[in-house]
Amino acid sequence: MISPNQFSRACRHLLTGLLTTTMIGAASAQAGSWEQNLASSGFSKVHIYTPDSRSSIGDGYALMILLHGCVQPIDNYLGANLEAAAEELGMVIAVPDAEHKAGYNCWAYWEDKRDRAHGDYQLLVQLAQTLAAEPARDIDPAQVYIAGLSSGATFAHTTACLAPDVFAGAAASAGPSIGTSPAGALGNCEIADVAQRCADYSGDYREHLNTQIFAVAHGSKDNVVDACYLEQNATGMANLYGVRRLQGTEILREGNAIAELTQWQDGRVGMLTLEGVGHSWSGGSGASGQYIDANGVNLARQLGRFFQQHNLRVASKAVE
Repeated sequence: MISPNQFSRACRHLLTGLLTTTMIGAASAQAGSWEQNLASSGFSKVHIYTPDSRSSIGDGYALMILLHGCVQPIDNYLGANLEAAAEELGMVIAVPDAEHKAGYNCWAYWEDKRDRAHGDYQLLVQLAQTLAAEPARDIDPAQVYIAGLSSGATFAHTTACLAPDVFAGAAASAGPSIGTSPAGALGNCEIADVAQRCADYSGDYREHLNTQIFAVAHGSKDNVVDACYLEQNATGMANLYGVRRLQGTEILREGNAIAELTQWQDGRVGMLTLEGVGHSWSGGSGASGQYIDANGVNLARQLGRFFQQHNLRVASKAVE
């Protein structure tokens, strides 16, 4: 005999399945496939991959919003092995094209005001909330993450600081620190108080930083963005979260690809050095596309594993 809670859960999943199979048009989610060129939440173009499996933690799918780098069309991410990460981790992956671009197709992290109710920051918050609210997508609001490459990394990091209530985790790959100028992106290390800037951006939502986690990555062969930002971003967020650095490192291997992982207390911060990777998104073996590197590990997979292993909001929700 099942309990009322089990019956309710079964009914919800049945309804979700019916909605998924009966929805028509561009907004419908096709499990195990890409929806391409969707217009959503103010973005003119978003690619969304929905896997067959749900997340092994929490209640529903995880969601990762992934931001492209400069001079990089989002179509390139169709060849970045994102499907493998999504299927393994039960993680929907959404790749939006920046709506208010700076030059060279960049996310304009150094322009205008940094405000969750303004520009592409607002659209990203809306995108996360809209996707998580659609019943047919079955996304767990406690497993919503944002990541990016280069200008997209800095924009993703800034967005996570502006909306820590929305994003349980964030990751920045090969990106300058938040609040830096465009001059700091090209071989010049610009010193930044990452902890203070992130705290200031969070405003009235600062308490949600207490359950947020952060990862940062950088290719060992990146000759575009200074590697100083790897340490500066990691230690800045660790200072903000109030956690200490753990001794030693862990070597992550995927075939011949290697990444070195340093972690902080309780898995709140992870720092990845991607061996053999240049200024590109590390897609893993077989990946292809402009600024998509096949020499490193599948970064989407490694970030997804990190988020899943250390997510604090699913754990706190289970106690409620």
